[in-house]
This record gives sequence, C-alpha cells and structure tokens, in this order.
Amino acid sequence: MVSSILCVCTGNICRSPVAEAALREALPDVAVTSAGLHALVGRDINTDSAEAAREQGILLLPHAARQFTSQLGEQAELILVMDQDHRDEIIRRWPQFSGKTMLLGYFENSKSIPDPYRMGMGMHQRAIEMIRESVPHWVQQLAAMRG
Repeated sequence: MVSSILCVCTGNICRSPVAEAALREALPDVAVTSAGLHALVGRDINTDSAEAAREQGILLLPHAARQFTSQLGEQAELILVMDQDHRDEIIRRWPQFSGKTMLLGYFENSKSIPDPYRMGMGMHQRAIEMIRESVPHWVQQLAAMRG
C-alpha cells in the first residue's frame, strides 16, 4: 500500500496544492504533500485556483509553495505530476524516481492537466475539474493494491 504521495507541478501554487488537498480528503490514511519543480517558494495558493477549488468543494489548508528536492522525492512512495513535461523533467534530473513518477491523469489516457496560471478563472475552473476527475481513479487503484 502506498502511504505517501507527492503532487508536483511547476510553481506549486495552482495544480499541485489542489491535487494534494483533493487526494488528502479522498485518502485520509495517506500522507499527501506537494511541491513545484520551479516553485514560487513561500507563496500561497493562487487566488483563482483557491476560489475554483472552494467552488468545487475541495477543502484547502494553509499553503506555502516549496521546491521539489531529491529528499522530497525519496520520501514519497508515489509522485503524481500534472503533465508530461513534469514527468520528463523529473526523470531527466532524478532518474532514480522514474519508476514512481506518474501523471495524475494516467488512468485517463495519460491526460495532462494544463497550467491555468495567469490564464483566467475559466482555465482554473477547468484545471480543478480535471483534478477532481482524476482523483477517484487513483483512489480505486490504490484500494485495489491493498487487496
């Protein structure tokens, strides 16, 4: 059973903190955290992403963006990224994590969740919808792994 998940996006202020919150709510017995490959360190969740998440019923906790590091990657049993570029960068920079780094949208034809940063509220709402659609697939797969 996977006991720790790290959600990763670019800045750790839009997609990954929302994915973290959605997964944490769906998997209360799993430690879920987030980070960014090019994090805006210390920043709170983007206001549009936060508003879209709240509108869609995702409970957000206080957040401060943090940088992905090899230590964070080592601590996580599963690393869920938002798009293929994130996965490619992790594999290039930290090849030891290739086997545990997967797209959040993996079970939906390897769907990528586009970055809504500075793209308007509609894009934030759509990104959050896509995250919400992907989370149940992971919940189901992780439950199946338990037996």
